[in-house]
Amino acid sequence: MRSQRKMPFLHCALPFVSLAAWLVASPARADEAQNRNGGHAEDSGAPSTDTGTQIVGPIERMPPSAFPQDRVRGIYGGSLWSIFHGMQWPYYPKTGIGVSGYVWIDSGYEHISRENPTEQGTKYWLQQGRLVLRVTPTWSTRGGYFVQGQAELVANKDQSQAQPNIGDTDDIWIKAGKWKSFDVQLGRYEGWEVYHFGMGLDLYTLERNGATDTVYSVPQIYGVTYAFYRPAGVGQAALHLYPTDYLRFELGTQFGNEFGQNTLAGRPVGILDLGVLKVKVGAEYKKLTDQADNGQDEKTERGLGAAIQAVIDPYFEVGVNGAYALVDHVSQDGTVDQKGSFTTYSVGGFANARIVEDLLVGVGLDYTYLEDTHFDPMLGRNEIFKHTQAFGAVQYLLAKQLFIKAVVAYARGYFAPNFGSLVYSDEMLSGRLRLQYLF
Repeated sequence: MRSQRKMPFLHCALPFVSLAAWLVASPARADEAQNRNGGHAEDSGAPSTDTGTQIVGPIERMPPSAFPQDRVRGIYGGSLWSIFHGMQWPYYPKTGIGVSGYVWIDSGYEHISRENPTEQGTKYWLQQGRLVLRVTPTWSTRGGYFVQGQAELVANKDQSQAQPNIGDTDDIWIKAGKWKSFDVQLGRYEGWEVYHFGMGLDLYTLERNGATDTVYSVPQIYGVTYAFYRPAGVGQAALHLYPTDYLRFELGTQFGNEFGQNTLAGRPVGILDLGVLKVKVGAEYKKLTDQADNGQDEKTERGLGAAIQAVIDPYFEVGVNGAYALVDHVSQDGTVDQKGSFTTYSVGGFANARIVEDLLVGVGLDYTYLEDTHFDPMLGRNEIFKHTQAFGAVQYLLAKQLFIKAVVAYARGYFAPNFGSLVYSDEMLSGRLRLQYLF
C-alpha cells in the first residue's frame, strides 16, 4: 500500500526529472552556438549541429538550423556573427518547442573625473549578470506556413539600469506567416538593428553609459533607436518581407504608454545582405502625447540612419554607422521645452579581427553631438553637448565552451550649457571582464 501511494508522485515527477537530465546532458559546445547581442540587443545561444540534440517529448534544444546563415553573418565569435541581420529567427520549420538561452557575468571598474568644481569624481566597482531562458513554441505546415511564439525569461544580478533585480522578461511575442517569405509579429521585442557597436559598448555596461555627469545628461549614441528598444508599457508590431535571400524589410511600429505618455511610432528598415557586404538603412517617427484629456505635453522624435559592413570570413569584419535625429518637446503648459528640444547625431565604426582560431580582438570609436534650442544671446549659441566613446576588446573561447572577453574603454563628455554656466568636460576610464556561456 505504501508503494502504491508513492506511484502518483513518481509519475508526476518523471517529466521534471527527464527535463533536468536533458538540460545537463550533452552540453552544447560554445563553438557550436550562435549568439545575438548587441547592442540590442541581447545574447542568444544554441548548438550549431544536430548531433547530440536532446528531446523530451515536444521540447527540443534549438538545433543549429534555427540560427540561419543564408548569408555569412560575420566572423565566428565576432559581434556581427552575434546578430541575425533581419533574417527569420528562430528558423524552426516544424511543430515543437525549442529551448535556448545564455548566461553572462560581468566584473568591472570605472573612474570618472569631472572638471565641474561643484561635482565629485567617482570610483565604481560593479559585478552584474544576466541569465535568459528562451522558450519558442512553433506550429508549422509542410507548405511553409507557421505560427510561432517566444518568451525570454530573465534572471538579473544587480544590473546598473533600472529593472527588477530578480526576474523579468525580455521578448514575449507571437509571429505568423510563411517561412522565407513574410510574417507579422506582435508583442515585446527589439526591432532590426541599424547602428552596430562592435565587441564593446554592450547593453547594460558601464562603458555604454560613458562619461556620465551629475548635473547635465551626457548624450547617448543615437542609432535609429527611439523606437528600437523595449520600453516598459510599450508594445510592437511589424510586417517582415523577404523578397529574396539577400533583401529584407521590416515595417515596424510601437504603441502603448511610456512614462505616462501615449506612444505611437513607425520604424521602417531595409537590409541588403550580400554576405561579404551588408548595407542597412532605417528611419523612424515617434509621437508621445499626454494621457490627460486636456494635457498639452507632447514630444515628437524622428530620425534616420545607415550602416555599411564588410566581412572577410573568417579573418576580419568592419563597419561604419551614422544616424541623425530631431526631437521637439512641448511642455505641460503648452510652451516649447527649449532644453528638451534638440538635434543630435552619432557617427562611429568598429573592426574585429581573428588572431588565432579562438582569439579575437576588436576596437571601436563613436562620437555623439547634441545641440538643444536653449539660446544664449550673449554667447550667440545654443547649448551644446558632446560624447566621445572608444574601446578595445580581447575575447578568447576557452575549451570551446566559455567566452572570456576583456574590454577597456575611454569616454569624454563635453558640456557647454548657457546663461553663465561653466563649460567643462568629464572623462571616464573603465575595464570589465565578461564570462559568457551559450546554450
